[in-house]
Amino acid sequence: MPGAPEVLRIALSALASSARAVSAAPLPQARRRFQTTGHWLWGAVVSLAACGDNVEPAPTSARFADSAGVAIVTNPPSGAVHATLAPEPILTIGVIDGPDEVLFGRIASVAVDGTGRLIVADRQSGEIRIFDAAGAHIQTVGGSGEGPGEFRSLGGAWPTAEGAIVAVDTRLERITRFDPGGELVATSTFKGPGDLPMIRPIRLAGPDTFLSRVLSLNLPSSEDAVSLDDALESLADPLGTSVEYLVLYDLTGAVIDTVATIPGEATSISSQSSGTNVSIQLMRVPFSPVPVATASPDGRVAVTNGRSYEFSLYDPVGTLERIVRLADEPPIRTDAHLEAWVRSSTGGRKPMDDADVEAALRRYETMPVPDRHPAWNSLHITDRGEIWARRFAIRGAETLLHDVFGVDGSFLGQVALPSSFRIEQISDGKLTVVSTDDLGVQRVEVYELTGPSGTVDPTPMSSGRSPASRGSVSANVLQGP
Repeated sequence: MPGAPEVLRIALSALASSARAVSAAPLPQARRRFQTTGHWLWGAVVSLAACGDNVEPAPTSARFADSAGVAIVTNPPSGAVHATLAPEPILTIGVIDGPDEVLFGRIASVAVDGTGRLIVADRQSGEIRIFDAAGAHIQTVGGSGEGPGEFRSLGGAWPTAEGAIVAVDTRLERITRFDPGGELVATSTFKGPGDLPMIRPIRLAGPDTFLSRVLSLNLPSSEDAVSLDDALESLADPLGTSVEYLVLYDLTGAVIDTVATIPGEATSISSQSSGTNVSIQLMRVPFSPVPVATASPDGRVAVTNGRSYEFSLYDPVGTLERIVRLADEPPIRTDAHLEAWVRSSTGGRKPMDDADVEAALRRYETMPVPDRHPAWNSLHITDRGEIWARRFAIRGAETLLHDVFGVDGSFLGQVALPSSFRIEQISDGKLTVVSTDDLGVQRVEVYELTGPSGTVDPTPMSSGRSPASRGSVSANVLQGP
């Protein structure tokens, strides 16, 4: 049987596409444009005006300060509503039965280009489907495979200002470019950095750059005499003390810059072996923060550490320009929350029986589960520079809350959306989402947003309530069973 490190290397080739943060080693860096100063500057944001022309900015009670040329904005919490969703979508693409081009398996991303075309990346088929502004299918490019212009795991596709399309393959760690007519231009492989990097592409970040999360695995050498348990321990990071890097690549896959570092995700690892076969399971520690980053088409980068309601904004040339805080704390985690986490972990499949739940709870007793919920776990930058930050909620919540911040960092209010919606783009006063119905069918939908109309209902809801209807929603967010 091969040595433990070599076994791990073989197993990790299959694990890499879904692995979470593990231990990190320093990465070689190209010219470093981005500087990080202060405490918890793992957030970067862009500022925007209101969602629609009929939305008037609300008076702000934010406190503004300056530290070494960096604006620091602290906002008091508020239940004000920034915008509400129209009762019905103005555009829907996707059916449960029909032509192949509108049958979606698993949508990885949706982006709207300057002409109103919708670029839809379907991970399951490996296809990039292009629709006009009215939802009519124009063209399909890509497909499943490993050849040039094909994808094993299509991670997303985004248009450039010139109408070309840039797509990534998260399994093959490749970047592919198509011209405005859909013809293949080039397929390139992300190049490092580090000896064994795990590269998780995020999105296009400017006209010719791409933002990715990179983790450099710190595996023991194959010459080191270590046991399998020791090798596994080198991968686990139950306290989330490892470091990931936000790296900019050019469109040939070459490293341009390190943007910033962010905390790794807290993970626990277990294994089972039988002869020469080793099965490795990498588990995220329940309620551990999930640092997230995003970018805008003009190259701005937004990041949050997921531990507190704070983000930072870097401008397109890499200068930290603003740190924005919301003076609120995530809810305290209870034992009931942990049980709700366990019961929801099946993702709507067959419910766990009580014996399985008890076994999972005993397993989690050995993990350093945080005392509070995570803070934000998703960021979006609108076309006008607003930042939408989604609050964590246990799976099974009926609606999800998004805190919205303006161009100057002031808190504009909240938007509540059905948990069946995943935001893809916010532009021109419209919200483009991927919706998933009770049968698991995914659709692309576009909704209009309307201006402030009251306050958000902070009352926690029961997980036993019926799914939210597709209309205006109040913010009932599941924080426990």
